[in-house]
Amino acid sequence: MAQSAHAPRTEFSRPGANPTLETIEYIRTALREADGPLSRNQLLAVLARWGHSTTRQSLNAVIAFLGADGSVAEGSKGLIWVPPASIPLVEIIHKGERL
Repeated sequence: MAQSAHAPRTEFSRPGANPTLETIEYIRTALREADGPLSRNQLLAVLARWGHSTTRQSLNAVIAFLGADGSVAEGSKGLIWVPPASIPLVEIIHKGERL
């Protein structure tokens, strides 16, 4: 396979908003363990209680990254973790009748 001559264009990283893998894991854990939706401010507060801080730009980059993967949903009350769907459910969604 031939290698491309130029580097790929990044989708989520931005100047000043490149979170570490550690930050991504902290945010993912906070969302997974939450009892309900969390606002961005609440999420930053949880990270601070755990002794980890991040910028709002990095937080937004992580949310966009996890959202594109379908792991996080954002509603009027905040962000919530979306567990992965089972394979049979995914097949039903893709092959099922539309209403």
